[in-house]
Amino acid sequence: MTTIRSFIAIPLRAEIIFRIGKTQKELRTLSADVKWVNPQSIHLTLKFLGNIEEKKVEEITQGIQEGIKGFKPWPVMVKNMGAFPSLRNPRVVWIGIEDQVGQLVKLQNEIEKEMSKLGFEEEKRPFSAHLTLGRVRSPKGKDELAKYLLDERERDFGEIRVERVIFFKSELKPTGAVYTILKEFTLR
Repeated sequence: MTTIRSFIAIPLRAEIIFRIGKTQKELRTLSADVKWVNPQSIHLTLKFLGNIEEKKVEEITQGIQEGIKGFKPWPVMVKNMGAFPSLRNPRVVWIGIEDQVGQLVKLQNEIEKEMSKLGFEEEKRPFSAHLTLGRVRSPKGKDELAKYLLDERERDFGEIRVERVIFFKSELKPTGAVYTILKEFTLR
């Protein structure tokens, strides 16, 4: 039985990735002990599936197709910065997603519903649309990091159109995760 690690996500456009890379360059000058995510790998995760049997790829593909039915492309803002669970105790450094029309939560709920029909456990925490910039490894430099995030909390990275959903395969390598597109879906 062959398994693959996988997730469902919304891709970013090149201009946003470039701006995120510039911000990470600034963040790297701080003394904070953070493992930064490669900007080219940053995406908006809708559902992490974990390790799946390769034979389930087709039914997951059909589930995603069902979940995105009725959704048409719409814009969201990539803005604001912060940390989970808090600036005092940062574990994950993030950039926020602002969806004025509220479609993102609906899309994520539909994907969640379709995946639960296939036996995937439903996420217990409410969906919080964000992009992970990095993961904090130790408390070193956390006050400096918190100050930067507080000063830049309203930074605006621009707008993206939610028009594609991608089913990704994720391979963990010593140099970082490598993502391969299993299937791409276009909202119509």
